[in-house]
Amino acid sequence: MTELRVLARVSIMRLRRAPRPWISVVGLASIAVASALADKAQGATSTANHVMRGSFAFFVLPLVAYALVGGSLGGMGLRRAIRGIVALGAARARSALATALVAVVSSAALCGILAAGICVLAHGATDPPLAVDGPASFGIGVFGGAAYAAYFLAGAAIGKGSMRGVFLAFDWVAGSSSSTLAWIFPRGHVTSLLGGPLCAGLSTRQSSVILFLLLIVYAFAAIRLARRA
Repeated sequence: MTELRVLARVSIMRLRRAPRPWISVVGLASIAVASALADKAQGATSTANHVMRGSFAFFVLPLVAYALVGGSLGGMGLRRAIRGIVALGAARARSALATALVAVVSSAALCGILAAGICVLAHGATDPPLAVDGPASFGIGVFGGAAYAAYFLAGAAIGKGSMRGVFLAFDWVAGSSSSTLAWIFPRGHVTSLLGGPLCAGLSTRQSSVILFLLLIVYAFAAIRLARRA
């Protein structure tokens, strides 16, 4: 664990010093807040449900995870991001694991906080009780942010890392569809858990399990791919 903490410092410093991811986070959060305020101004009474499965699930959650993964990698692919650490003698697999942990944990934490905060801000008279809806939104944000981070890490581990953007496009197109292929992308499961349509006919309980499995599978794939020289 001590070695992982040391190896993780490189990604942590990249993320802390890079302004672009944080500018993206603030901008995306502002979109969700503006959407909530606009709905309330129009007299909507179920604002939280609309915003959480709308602008939050569609834009904020995936793009925040995308920005944080990019920041933790310094805008590079995963293989290149760990190259300097590996050159100093660190094991390639451990370096990839440490980098992945920084991206996944930071995305999970921030997406959970944003989900809970936006839910509280947008809460309307006919939304579920805030004591239930707030913690539920936080949990979905945590697992959704972690799954998206692992998904984008897998894309960043392919070739020079440009597949991260391709993975984002795939998630938007195929993940939003009603086909059975949608289950391999985080989008449909997150939207389903936030009260949207079911993903590929799966129940919300099944979607929560699959979202967790996607986190494990994509993170494992990213680390395995990064082990290649």
